[in-house]
Amino acid sequence: MNIVQALLIALAANLASGRIWSPVTWPFCYPLINGTIVGIILGEPLLGMLAGATINLVYIGWISAGGTMPSNIGIAGVYGTALAILAHAEPELAVAFAIPIGLLGVLQFQLMMTINSVWVHRLDKNAENAELDKVWVNAALLPQLTAFLINGIPAFILMAVGGDFFVEMMGRIPENVVNALTVVGGLLPALGVAMLLKYLGKKNLIPFFILGFFLTTYLNLGIMPLAILGACVAVIYYFSSQKSNEAVEVSDELPEETPSVELTTRLTKADLRKHWLIGLGAEIGYNYERMQASGNLLAMVPVIRRLYKTKEDISSAMKRYLVFFNTEPSFVGTVIPGVAASLEEQKANGADISDEMITGLRTGLMGPLAGVGDSLAGGIIYPIGISLGVSLALTNHSFAGPVLFFVLFAGIMLLLGGSLYNMGYKRGGNSIMSILGEGSRSIVKLTDAFSVLGLLVIGGMGATRVIANTPVVINVGQTSVVLQDVLNGLVPNLLPFAIIIGIWYLLNKKVNPSWVVLILTALGFAAYFLGLLA
Repeated sequence: MNIVQALLIALAANLASGRIWSPVTWPFCYPLINGTIVGIILGEPLLGMLAGATINLVYIGWISAGGTMPSNIGIAGVYGTALAILAHAEPELAVAFAIPIGLLGVLQFQLMMTINSVWVHRLDKNAENAELDKVWVNAALLPQLTAFLINGIPAFILMAVGGDFFVEMMGRIPENVVNALTVVGGLLPALGVAMLLKYLGKKNLIPFFILGFFLTTYLNLGIMPLAILGACVAVIYYFSSQKSNEAVEVSDELPEETPSVELTTRLTKADLRKHWLIGLGAEIGYNYERMQASGNLLAMVPVIRRLYKTKEDISSAMKRYLVFFNTEPSFVGTVIPGVAASLEEQKANGADISDEMITGLRTGLMGPLAGVGDSLAGGIIYPIGISLGVSLALTNHSFAGPVLFFVLFAGIMLLLGGSLYNMGYKRGGNSIMSILGEGSRSIVKLTDAFSVLGLLVIGGMGATRVIANTPVVINVGQTSVVLQDVLNGLVPNLLPFAIIIGIWYLLNKKVNPSWVVLILTALGFAAYFLGLLA
């Protein structure tokens, strides 16, 4: 047993599921990234990247929002890739390992969220006693030790069993079962594509998915040129939509500015920078009882330390951030801590701002911004970025794929999140009104424009990554007709397109994605053994 490798796999599992700091752990939860890292740890970086990219195709439409988790994609990527490497399996078979592990990983996530609720009550005692110095223990250290144990123990079991066991296990699987699993692996990416189609697919935007699918099919466009084309189409769509709304009369009035006072005690740039950056780890102590409260209090420590000096004021401020809170914390939701910092600064200098006002404003904003942020991050930035990254990884066997995705995803997060935090701080309570008020029309149009880009790219991914070919030969007299040739002559890639649309139909009928996985698995096995799919 290699203790070092076991520890490193455990750390990778925790980074992929422990929700430590968004710019690192959010992109790291995706199999394209964590599979590559697992490959490096186990001495097979190329196989790790290919296995992770293949797994990621299935999860391209799995979006976690509001604390829900349909599957633990991080655990699926880490352990699915590790098993594939230890078994010396083809990357396509990594999916067969990853999916059940991802579903079991939900139980790990639920256990972590439940235990983390204990540490929140320790934070209540810290707040009661104004113990700012102890916040990091209960908000960060203990939750992450919990996550490390829950997510990391399987790593030691995996490494204790060893690679020889998995090689022997793979050798005992009949060849026709392995072939059937490969067929299933070609079908499963259709679920991820269909989930994104359901998420992004307003009726008036569906043609862009079809356009992307068949542009790739007929012209053999790669994902990168398709993304460039999609960006141009999205810009045209956005400005044409804006022009059509010019005649709509909207009010230019904003609520009155939050009453301000002379600031004798001010937050420094360093305080604000720490508040924003620590706040990107808002989910570090994520728990079912109060969700992001632990992380919010941890981020507020430099602000509270600067503004309040008496035990009573410190205690009161700490308690304000231990209430239930849950939003998208990194892309758009950063405006809320920016507003909170501004209000706390004014309150500390004597402004008539009550605890209820600060808490009420934060609570009122968390829902709308969660909707905008989750849609932007999970429904647009992630699928577009991961499509480019996976395409580079699988088509060119290039490590530029995971690097590009990581830089793109984390870069947009830092640029957008930092800008909105500063806007929240500078404009206080009014900053959000221009977004949720008359500015909301522009956001809807901008979101639609990004959806156009996303649907074109996802259409291209569906055309290249959903694999379904039939070997059926129909004999008519002395003539043999290959069914696949007939379908190609009619419409190339017709079977993958039909499968995607069929799954989209099931999802729209409220069929659970986990059931769709089982349906696709059963369909793949049956079709292979009946000779319908090769």
